[in-house]
Amino acid sequence: MEPLSSLTLLSGVATENIMLAAAIFTRMSALAFFLPGLGERAVSVRVRLTTAMAITLVISPILMDEFIPPASPSHTVAMLAAEAISGALIGFSIRIAVFAIQTAGAIASQSLSLAQLFGSNFSFQPESPIANLLMFAAIVIAVSSGLHFQAVGIFVIFYEIIPVGVFPGGSETGEWAANRAAFAFSAAMSLALPFILLGFMYNLAIGAANRAMPQLMVAFVGIPAVTLAGMALLAMTAPMLLGIWLDLVGDIVGGLMGYAQ
Repeated sequence: MEPLSSLTLLSGVATENIMLAAAIFTRMSALAFFLPGLGERAVSVRVRLTTAMAITLVISPILMDEFIPPASPSHTVAMLAAEAISGALIGFSIRIAVFAIQTAGAIASQSLSLAQLFGSNFSFQPESPIANLLMFAAIVIAVSSGLHFQAVGIFVIFYEIIPVGVFPGGSETGEWAANRAAFAFSAAMSLALPFILLGFMYNLAIGAANRAMPQLMVAFVGIPAVTLAGMALLAMTAPMLLGIWLDLVGDIVGGLMGYAQ
């Protein structure tokens, strides 16, 4: 009977470890889906899968003592659903910075009459050229600065706020998501402000020239001029904009760290 009881105990421990690994893997997979750099469609699914599995193996021993296994299959499904939502919330809170720089590029392209020129981006979707360029540069800078390592740190710390299998609060999550969306649009407008001012000055100049010389097709002169001026403005301001954006990402990461602690 002793070998049988030992085997039963070992089987129970193995089942608990498998459930914990599945829960961590589910949350990490949702985070990796949104994480800048790792979550892009240009990155192979095998890379994302390997990364999520490696982080799961590293984090599992940390949470093993506090993990309470679900009592039934329905509780297991609920636990995995809660983990997916929690990971998506963490990833979306960081991904919002990419949405901001992407929206800023789209606004800049619209202000410079370049919105009709398209190119593929990390998501293989049509994108305006300035948004495409800024998004590529921003993701490269974020990955080079170690954002993915900071995200893993946030991932571990957030288990103190949202334990395994616990659903985030509905009202708190809704309010938080609305605030994040408002933050993304305000940040995008701030980053695109130089191009908005250039577009406003261009429209004023075109209106004055058209009023002074109605017979002149001012658009044929104005559009190449504003495009050239916009390219020069982009070359001068892109390093500064990307630096501001990286500080913005640092503020987001610091805010998550502070909120978790």
